[in-house]
Amino acid sequence: MSLQLTRNGAVAEILMDRAERMNALDTAFWSELPRLLDEVDADPSIRVLLLQGSGKHFSAGMDLDFFPAIREQENGEPGRYRDWIRRKVLALQAALTRLETLRVPVIAVTQGACIGGALDLACCTNLRYATADAYFRIHEINIGMMADLGVLQRLPRLLPAALVQELALTGRPMNAAEALQRGFVNAVSDSHEQALQLARETAARIAALSPLAVAGTKAALNHARDHSVADGLEFASLWNAAMFVSEDVPLALAAQKHRGAAQFQDLLP
Repeated sequence: MSLQLTRNGAVAEILMDRAERMNALDTAFWSELPRLLDEVDADPSIRVLLLQGSGKHFSAGMDLDFFPAIREQENGEPGRYRDWIRRKVLALQAALTRLETLRVPVIAVTQGACIGGALDLACCTNLRYATADAYFRIHEINIGMMADLGVLQRLPRLLPAALVQELALTGRPMNAAEALQRGFVNAVSDSHEQALQLARETAARIAALSPLAVAGTKAALNHARDHSVADGLEFASLWNAAMFVSEDVPLALAAQKHRGAAQFQDLLP
């Protein structure tokens, strides 16, 4: 996979640039992605990350060349081979989970196919913008396997349970219109350029806010997804007890009072 990281002010963009293979996720992708995400996380001047794919498709999911590589170890001792597969799957899961644990919000722009592992990827982002020709599919069931990179765990928190059951058990595509109606994507545009522009406008709006408040909001939303309301309220009280001393609140209040825009400091590196 050829991943390109670019920066435009406080907004970083990662481009999956393998259009000739529909941006299929090859072996290199799984090491390149966490490396670039660590680079983004370490740069306090970056406040939002935008993720997109080149060409007609966001991504066709796992590269088919990846599966024969998994078989290369199968002649080894059976128990050790199965342990190796488990560790391999955990490593792939961790690469995608890194999007969730990233300090900054992540916005995906999807066009054409977003299937298999690419849908796992999209489920880890905070916001999703799509083109009218985009479609989403849990494709693993169609190739005789259970999806194991997170879509079966994350999608039920993003879509109604009955719909997730249908998508997971039939492998049918969900088109952009249905994805918008069901709340999986934030907006649908006629072209990739329009979707990208809308995503960049949203990214710029987030980037102008307090990076401390944005990081706390993302962390609280992730925590709330996996915990009770009571646990979430305790998390919020502890976070603000630690962070409320920041100068960002009076800066923001003063800017609103004078109908201006506050200038917030970057976080520390």
